[in-house]
Amino acid sequence: MLDTLLDHFASILWVGVCCFALFKGEQTERIGGGALLIGWFATLAIQRTVDFNAVNWPVMAVDVLLFVILLGLAWKSDRSWPVWGSGFQLIMVLVHIVTATDVRISAFAYQSALAVSSFGLLACLAIGTFWAWQEREAIRPDA
Repeated sequence: MLDTLLDHFASILWVGVCCFALFKGEQTERIGGGALLIGWFATLAIQRTVDFNAVNWPVMAVDVLLFVILLGLAWKSDRSWPVWGSGFQLIMVLVHIVTATDVRISAFAYQSALAVSSFGLLACLAIGTFWAWQEREAIRPDA
């Protein structure tokens, strides 16, 4: 579903932040970045049509699974970004639930809620990875 230039830019940003987490983050960031990257690829693979008036159940399942993973990271980790990230992911899940309960929301509101929460989650991962990387660099002895 990479139809526009903005979609391509967002995809590069998404993959870049996830790779940053995989290569520079600690265990929490690597698990989170890997899960988000796999979830993003899975969503691209299973999303065939865009219908804002119906729930895309496979995409909802991916979002629920990512929420559970982020919630587990928030529970087990001493980092703060998984708490914020799971909150943004919960917004995505709730948008699917609202659509499933047949509450009519406009296509613009649907897209906006998913986009804002996606980029919020991505910002949480990027900031958390940067902090973990800086903490590790600060305690590393100079060679």
